[in-house]
Amino acid sequence: MVWLGFAITIAILVTIGFPIGMGFWLNKKFHIPWRVLSYGVMGYLIMQSVVSLILSGISALVANGTLALSETGLTTLQLVLNIALAAVLGVVIRWAIVKFFPEKLETLEAAFGIGVGYGGAESVMLVGLPLLVTFVTMLTHLDFQSASAGLEADMVSQLEALWGVSPLVPLAGSLERLAALVMHLTVTVLVFRYFLLQKKVYLLAAAGVELVFNGLVVGLSEAGLAYGWVILISVILMGGNLFLLWKLNAFSLKEFEAQPKLPEK
Repeated sequence: MVWLGFAITIAILVTIGFPIGMGFWLNKKFHIPWRVLSYGVMGYLIMQSVVSLILSGISALVANGTLALSETGLTTLQLVLNIALAAVLGVVIRWAIVKFFPEKLETLEAAFGIGVGYGGAESVMLVGLPLLVTFVTMLTHLDFQSASAGLEADMVSQLEALWGVSPLVPLAGSLERLAALVMHLTVTVLVFRYFLLQKKVYLLAAAGVELVFNGLVVGLSEAGLAYGWVILISVILMGGNLFLLWKLNAFSLKEFEAQPKLPEK
């Protein structure tokens, strides 16, 4: 139990604390206003809401017989649409934020802020908060095997399963979230490059990066590939995204600091 609790604590720090810490670092080091990071958070929430609405609509069409799909077919369609729509809408929403918001966001520092906000929101909402709630439940029922706990059999069975998880699982999950955060940063920097050079290929590349990442990591995971292989693939993809960021000069501090600073409000 001790090692699993320690591993979950680290995973919570990575999935919740790390994105927030990056926000503080960007704000302090490069004077990126918190409102710019909030644009990324808002962009993720809009994307997630639209995708959820579309998938719910498809489920309703299947339920009322308008769309004839088996349960397996519906699950596959929802998975494919979830991956594709998240990639396309994510790029479109980032583009719209930079294009239409009434302030200068065509800067590398804004790209970092929006990217960390977007990826951080996904990390916190998809993994961090659910993991935190689960861990609190586990800690508040440490005596679940005791007769005095008064828990139902189903609850005891669930807690036994949770405390029986290998400590490597939450650690591996947090590593995958780090890889996803780097991916979202890469996507946002590619959108920034579109505004810098006015070449649509960067928008296509941005959508492609997310499609490849989620298509492999999420798709193969849902297909039943062993979890260890999925994490290995995500780490390899993270290395590829870091290399792409380097090729895009996203880590050039001189270029970064030479960008016009976003005004504080």
